[in-house]
Amino acid sequence: MVFQSYALYPHMSVRKNMSFALELAKENKDVISTKVAEAARILELEPLLERKPKELSGGQRQRVAIGRAIVRQPKVFLFDEPLSNLDAALRVQMRLELARLHHDLNATMIYVTHDQVEAMTLADKVVVLNQGRIEQVGTPLELYRNPANRFVAGFLGMPKMSFLPGNVTAIDASSVTVELISGASVTLPAASEHLRKGSAVTVGVRPENIDVVEPSESALTGYMDIAESLGSDTYCYVKTDGQETLTVRMPGNFACNYGDRIGLRLHVDECHLFDEQGNAVQKPSRMAA
Repeated sequence: MVFQSYALYPHMSVRKNMSFALELAKENKDVISTKVAEAARILELEPLLERKPKELSGGQRQRVAIGRAIVRQPKVFLFDEPLSNLDAALRVQMRLELARLHHDLNATMIYVTHDQVEAMTLADKVVVLNQGRIEQVGTPLELYRNPANRFVAGFLGMPKMSFLPGNVTAIDASSVTVELISGASVTLPAASEHLRKGSAVTVGVRPENIDVVEPSESALTGYMDIAESLGSDTYCYVKTDGQETLTVRMPGNFACNYGDRIGLRLHVDECHLFDEQGNAVQKPSRMAA
C-alpha cells in the first residue's frame, strides 16, 4: 500500500526505508540489496539512497514510498490518493512516472483519487463511487462519452459538464424537444419511451460542444461573465438568460469582454439528456446497439 501521507520512517535513510519490510521478513541480504537497487533505478532514487526523508522533496518522498512497495514485488498495489499532497507541477510529473511504472511492472494497481484528471489519464478502468455506491464502471472514455447518470457526467471532465434544466415539450420516436428555463428550445436525439410531455429533464453539455455565435443566430443567448485564458484555450463562463452558467471552450486567441451579449449553439448530437431522477436517457443508436 502507498499512503497519501508517505508514512516514511523519519530516522531511516531512503535505503533503509525501502529495505525494512524485507529485513523484517528475514529476506537474504543479497536479495534485499538487489531489490532495493532495482527499485531505486526504476524510480531514479539512486543518488538519494543515503538521505533521510527530511532532506527530500515531496515528489522524492512519494517515490520512496512507492519504492518501498515495489521491493516486495506485490501482485496488487493499493494507492491511497498518493499525489494529493504534491503541488501542481509535481502531480503532473508523478502521474507520468506512475503510468510508466504500471507499464514496466505489469502489475494491477488500484488507485483511489478525487482528481478527475488522474482518473482519466491513469486508469484502464474507472469505478465511480458515490457515498459507497458504485455508479458506473468502464474505461475513462466510455464514462466520459456515455455517463450513466448526472453524477458521473458531472464528475468526469475538466472543466465539468454544464447542466440546463427544462421540461419536455415534444416527443417522437427518435428525439425529444426540451424547453429550457430561458425559454429557448433544443431538440436532442433520444430514446424516449419513459418520458412524457411536461417531464422535468436536464440537458448536459460539455465545454467543447458549445459554439459562440451572434445573438441573432441562436435562441439560446446570454452574456459573458468570466473568461479564463490558458494560452492554448480560453474557458468562457456564460450566464444564460435563464441564469444558468455554461462553460464554453474557445481557442486561446478568443477575445471577449465582461458583459458581452452572445448567442450559444449546442452540438445537439453530443449533448446528454437526464431524466428527473438524474439517469441518462439513451440515444437511439445506443438503444439499437
